[in-house]
Amino acid sequence: MSAPYLTGPSYYFTDLETNVLQVAIDHMIEHLEDLLSDSDWKTEEELAQLKLEHQGWLEAAKRLKERFA
Repeated sequence: MSAPYLTGPSYYFTDLETNVLQVAIDHMIEHLEDLLSDSDWKTEEELAQLKLEHQGWLEAAKRLKERFA
């Protein structure tokens, strides 16, 4: 069963397209979590700025993951 295209009136993703989106979302979440947790090369100010800039992206990616699960 294909996942619905959430912003269109009656469009659907194919199973392959849905799988590609699921994998891409998983990779985005991993990347953002790594970026926000790897503080070895960042100052406290840089880490705070990254969190401000990317925390919303991480939350959005997690919401998308729930929709395409």
